[in-house]
Amino acid sequence: MLEQLLTPLREYLGEARGAMPLAQVKGYLFALICAPAPIEEEVWLQEVLGESAVDCDESVLFALMSLHQQISEQVYESGFKLTDNIRVAQRWQDNLVADADLHLWAKGFVLGVTYYLEPLLSASSCSEQCKEMLAQAVTVLGLFADAEQFNTHAANSGQGEQAFNDSLIDMMADFSLGFAELIELAAVQSGLFDDEPHWEA
Repeated sequence: MLEQLLTPLREYLGEARGAMPLAQVKGYLFALICAPAPIEEEVWLQEVLGESAVDCDESVLFALMSLHQQISEQVYESGFKLTDNIRVAQRWQDNLVADADLHLWAKGFVLGVTYYLEPLLSASSCSEQCKEMLAQAVTVLGLFADAEQFNTHAANSGQGEQAFNDSLIDMMADFSLGFAELIELAAVQSGLFDDEPHWEA
């Protein structure tokens, strides 16, 4: 049923001025769903829909909320699988082009995580080990957002770009699966957020 909703949503986002492409929306929502405190709907809808957020059709909003719910269920119940949500190209170059799913997903993730990353990384009560794990996870999940960063990390890894691409996708799968737990751990250690059961959509 969700796929039927996503087709018109994909088309709408492709035509609406200032709206995110669907793959970017998925990365953005993933980051928001893992957040230690809820992000107001008006805020993220404005980011997703751009200038058309004010007069958006109800069917588009319903599709977005359904997508949010589906990603929430994966993150907190069934287990998030990156390759079930977006297309991953075989060749590394194809994952970095402007309209590539993986590139767009990473861009959305990087945007979403900025709402809460800095307070967690600068919290004095958060352990250095937790901060290092969090910084590494964010780097891995967001690396396809920036071709220059990807190339730098590939060169530093001592691997060719294709081998680095393949290992990075495997790492993304692992980090995305446990990212919400890592955020929750960091949030509790930081003392910045209430130690309550995680909010859900």
